[in-house]
Amino acid sequence: MGAALKEALLCCLQGPFPVKKGTVLLRQGEVCGTLYFVAKGMARSFYKVNGKEVTSHFFPEDALALLYCSYWTQKPSQESLDVLENSLLFSISRSEFEDLYNSFPELHHLMRRQLEEALMQSEERTMMIRKLTAKERYEALLTKFPGIFLRASVDQIASFLGLSRETLSRLRSQEKCDLHHKRTEVKLEVDNYNKILINL
Repeated sequence: MGAALKEALLCCLQGPFPVKKGTVLLRQGEVCGTLYFVAKGMARSFYKVNGKEVTSHFFPEDALALLYCSYWTQKPSQESLDVLENSLLFSISRSEFEDLYNSFPELHHLMRRQLEEALMQSEERTMMIRKLTAKERYEALLTKFPGIFLRASVDQIASFLGLSRETLSRLRSQEKCDLHHKRTEVKLEVDNYNKILINL
């Protein structure tokens, strides 16, 4: 990012400002008129099916939290955006960002990269739900977000994975059981090795 664009962004950005856990940044049916950047904490996007929330995306630190369809079309959003933990956010209004976008061609490339990343993540989640087993989805999420269970609820994570709460809880219990068995096996091996050394 060039010095001129960076300076212009700093002049337009608001924040960082604290946002409490559970704060709704945009509700389903509203039009997205603000871009948010997560400096600390985590946000998510979600929609409702038969009254139940389905998480579609997690936005951790250094992510641009934006509902792209509503932002670009200026039509009511099909999703909501909220904060999962006490966070620090930067924000910029759509009108100010559009002025920068028109003034700095460099920003076209940056936004294209952001959009490509968002599309790839959306496709990854879709293919994950279509092709992977429940266990494989769970393991894939832990690889990408190792500490996710400390930051989001089981219901939120289960809906993101396309699983029921019960299935996800069972997978977590099985993982803990497997880990306990592995630790026990390692301890037995160490004990046996120590006994061999003592008898030498």
